Amino acid sequence: MEQGIQEGEKASEGNIGLQRKDTEEVRGDGKGKKTKPGRRQDERPASIVDADQIKITVGHFFKDYLNGWMDEVHEPRELEQCTYSSRHLFWFGIIMFLFRLGSRRQLLFERETASFHSNLLSLSGTDEELVAHTDTLNYLLELIDPAEMEMVKVKMIRKLISDKRLDDFRFYGEFLVAVDGTELFSFKEQHCEQCLKTEHSGGSVTWSHKMLEAKIVSECGLALSACSESIQNEGGLYVKQDCELKAFYRLEKKLKKHFARTRICLLLDGLYACKEVFDICRRNNWSFIIVFKEGSIPTLHAEAVRTRNSHPKNFLPVQNGDTVFQELSWAHNLPYHGHSVHALFCKDHGQMKGVESITDWSWITDIRPDAENINELVNKGGRQRWKIENQGFKDQKRHDFELEHLYGEHPNAWKNYYHLLQIAHILTQLIIHGDLCRKLQALSSGKDMRQTLPFIGYYRSIRNFVRRLTESFRNCIFSEYAWSLPEKIQIRFSSA
Repeated sequence: MEQGIQEGEKASEGNIGLQRKDTEEVRGDGKGKKTKPGRRQDERPASIVDADQIKITVGHFFKDYLNGWMDEVHEPRELEQCTYSSRHLFWFGIIMFLFRLGSRRQLLFERETASFHSNLLSLSGTDEELVAHTDTLNYLLELIDPAEMEMVKVKMIRKLISDKRLDDFRFYGEFLVAVDGTELFSFKEQHCEQCLKTEHSGGSVTWSHKMLEAKIVSECGLALSACSESIQNEGGLYVKQDCELKAFYRLEKKLKKHFARTRICLLLDGLYACKEVFDICRRNNWSFIIVFKEGSIPTLHAEAVRTRNSHPKNFLPVQNGDTVFQELSWAHNLPYHGHSVHALFCKDHGQMKGVESITDWSWITDIRPDAENINELVNKGGRQRWKIENQGFKDQKRHDFELEHLYGEHPNAWKNYYHLLQIAHILTQLIIHGDLCRKLQALSSGKDMRQTLPFIGYYRSIRNFVRRLTESFRNCIFSEYAWSLPEKIQIRFSSA
């Protein structure tokens, strides 16, 4: 296989860190030679580089645990014949998604610098002489059980919860966990025996792979993958195909097993408005807020509307922002197959391109609503389910993570790439939503943190951040601050 950095190969080591300004110019005579400065410049200590944020974030939240969890993944290869450790290869794959390179081929181009090699070994804690080839990574991921790779992600989330990093995002003491399915790949011909088959009205047939996700979501935009379950057929039998609801019955067992003591409120779409899901939530002691469409449970929906209309006091007008006016209402104690549930209603009056728009929303829940909590139940509860769509799937599909790209043909491989993507997405969100960027600016400039820029204010866009992060990782070795900060930094999230 092709090897990584060749001996003697050097990369430009220019500092493109947090102290550099976009308007800064390099003095020269246009022929590759630097002009003489007007006076001798004093030597400055090594400044912080953008890539330091990866090392500091991993060390701050997970210390040495993350590499330890990678080591717990069963090694299927003959170690005496292996040049690269599994930890080296896992980090290699995570970096591909951190930098949103979009393909294994692009990762081959990006690895060809001495700094890339040094920083990769720093993250993995290994000592390989060269950077691996992406074929080596793919070979390993074909052999590994995806359930074991998923446990790395699960342990990351459990660590964040046990360390109380996410406590500010609890909703009445519970974590909001949105569950939804998404299509990953679609084919005109059958890809494998696990493919889902779809027959279209025009007579055409497509084959696809889908995934059901459970993500911890927050009002500030976090969407952290906690559990995943593949929606797939077994043995190529399509008489009764797998579906999202069947996958949920498998997913809930994993969610309960991995987060047995975690208080959870499930956010679900209308597909899950059924007795079986209510039973699961009662058995697991989970709360739920489920989209309540008229066609989901027609008789219950009609009873909820009748009960709401017969209690005119169960109504609250709310002005949210300058443009949205809401009419909130609710209905109590609706009996359904041994359960007593409640209904939430929201009529949005807003402006869209200067034209007034009215939208109706409704949910069913086991949390009793009243005038004091209805606004939070609707806007900070039920409506947060969209975070799994926007900050979760849409971000991973449209913002260069390339979730719909088939990184590996083998069933184990593409599932393991999926889990590596989720790990990279978790790390990215910890950087973006934390205040590390501001604290590093203050540390490198000597300014008060109140004089620094927030993450988006500094980088202007996520795309700029990813570009700067990639350039820094390729061209700058982690600075001394990434290894040992001169002062203790506590990374905090905004709950706004």
